[in-house]
Amino acid sequence: MKPFNIFVILILAIITIGFIFFKDMFNLPQNKTESESSNNPILMDRINYLDYTKESLNSSKGSGRSVLFFAATTWCQTCSQLDKEIKENAQRLPSDVTILKVDYDNDREMKRAWGITIQHTLIVLDKDGKEIKRWVGGNFDLLLRELS
Repeated sequence: MKPFNIFVILILAIITIGFIFFKDMFNLPQNKTESESSNNPILMDRINYLDYTKESLNSSKGSGRSVLFFAATTWCQTCSQLDKEIKENAQRLPSDVTILKVDYDNDREMKRAWGITIQHTLIVLDKDGKEIKRWVGGNFDLLLRELS
């Protein structure tokens, strides 16, 4: 094999390996005000589907709302389908419930604290933050039935 071909293959391998190992470094929030707005208690009255953070949980509980944790992943097809259904039907959700989407793949502390062992786990907390119901899987209609 010619030295030039070896050089090209080596460069391509380095680029590929670099992309695999450093791809998460480039997933920065594109709009800082957008990520900050999800923690704004004023907007919590109008938004009932948020990414889980300690601040969004505290804000939901502080406003007297019940909380539904939705442990989801990007690679889970049923999680993605429910995520889509929630976004399309957010107006049908009870006004006193906030859904907090938990990043199942990356939020180990949250999973450990609530005993979440599988993606597509849903946990309902009452207004005091006490767990009252838990189930795995299902679509938006099941979610509505479990919330009533």
